[in-house]
Amino acid sequence: MFSLSAAAVLMPLSSNAQEVAGPNKNVELTATATIATDYMFRGISQTLNDSAVHAAFDVSHTSGLFAGVWSSNVDSQDRGPLDDQADQEIDIYVGYGTSLSEDWTVDATAIRYTFPGTASDTDLDWEELLVGVHYREYVSLLMGYSDKVFNLDDKGIYYGLSGNLPLAHNTRLTASVGYYDLDAPLNDSYMDWSIGAEADIGMFTARLAYIDTDSAADKIFGLDKGDARIFFSLTAAFGE
Repeated sequence: MFSLSAAAVLMPLSSNAQEVAGPNKNVELTATATIATDYMFRGISQTLNDSAVHAAFDVSHTSGLFAGVWSSNVDSQDRGPLDDQADQEIDIYVGYGTSLSEDWTVDATAIRYTFPGTASDTDLDWEELLVGVHYREYVSLLMGYSDKVFNLDDKGIYYGLSGNLPLAHNTRLTASVGYYDLDAPLNDSYMDWSIGAEADIGMFTARLAYIDTDSAADKIFGLDKGDARIFFSLTAAFGE
């Protein structure tokens, strides 16, 4: 009965977007649109293993402040009496990032996940605080904390490690591993991981990845949402 969301990929989605020229050179506007074989969040399908379309719009300032909105189609339940009727997710976020040195940066992002149009007796909206530490473009550490994860009354904490290995011709290998501590609200936790590759082709970025979780994910979410899969997405960055 839980519809997860996409916060962990917000920054990667906008990282390849191009600057939109404007009169204020201290401000950058970026926009992206993505088509994907699935909407995957921390190893779990948010569309019952069906395709997804994402869109994002971000604004950032040279001071380090940034904000944006991200949206996707979702589907967390088959039709029936337990269907929450959630068809869309809209995430609104604001944050701040800064450099610690020439190689290290940190950022913090407050996100509200909203699901408009749900059943009258269902409220799926919730908030999360994300903190990231990054070594150049190669390695990122992420921690996500929510005191009411999935709009439940208990906390959930996500720990993630991801990396990129640049190759020739604007391509790179990617890998990630994560652990979601959901012991308080759901009496269980699970791990997710992925390995894949990305390529930049003009205004487009293509991603191909293998994504999987441990057996605990299916126990928690059911409906084969955490099964292993081959994932593909194509993102267009709009700008100058």
